[in-house]
Amino acid sequence: MKPSELLLGSNGLLTDRVRLAIMATLAAAPEPLDFNTLLDALQLTKGNLSAHSQKLEEAGMIEVKKEFVGKKPRTTYRCTDKGKSEMRAYLAQIEAMLKMATGGA
Repeated sequence: MKPSELLLGSNGLLTDRVRLAIMATLAAAPEPLDFNTLLDALQLTKGNLSAHSQKLEEAGMIEVKKEFVGKKPRTTYRCTDKGKSEMRAYLAQIEAMLKMATGGA
């Protein structure tokens, strides 16, 4: 198998740098993150974060919770178990590809 073939079988959602950054941030977070915290951490536009998070939510990789706190809307995000599993699999594929490409063990 060629190194590039490893990535062709990977989760296509995670090959996008923005979605990968969202997933990495949420997977490492001990609790759900609110919209503004995630927006600031990743330096994204509101539309960019919304569009990418919607794709991840549709795939079951993140959970999005919308509620009102007082009279203000609050949206929080958390990485699901499926999302964490997909991240581990993707990172294992990247590691295997790099080992193949560099002649590592």
